[in-house]
Amino acid sequence: MAIKLSVSNSAYSNYENGYSEPPAEIIIKFCDVLDITLENLLELKVATPKNPIVKTFADLIYILIDLDRRGLQIKGNTTYSQQENQLMAHLSLDIKNAQLATFIPDWNSVNKKLASGQMDEEEYQMWLENTLRIFNVDIDEYL
Repeated sequence: MAIKLSVSNSAYSNYENGYSEPPAEIIIKFCDVLDITLENLLELKVATPKNPIVKTFADLIYILIDLDRRGLQIKGNTTYSQQENQLMAHLSLDIKNAQLATFIPDWNSVNKKLASGQMDEEEYQMWLENTLRIFNVDIDEYL
């Protein structure tokens, strides 16, 4: 292994016995030689992103199904306007959190301010960061 990593036998022995720490490039090369990931070598659990990316309606449906399975009741209905050839879906979430009830009206207000120029993008991002910080609580606590 020392030869494959291009290090001396004594250096490799020191890494193996815990007398010294290998530099990151050696660790990466070691993973390449063994054809394993760094996460597997270090037994790391790589967290999935906190913000799921919703690019398709299937992504949105998956999130709704996940919330429903966890006990967050989702109710909805649809209406179709033949004149406008438009299908409208209306969803409601039964969340037992009074604080969260304030989010939708605030969000609507902030979006109106942003659209009208009463708020710029930087102010919006600050509002969003603060809001996300406030609501960074486990959903399961409210189910």
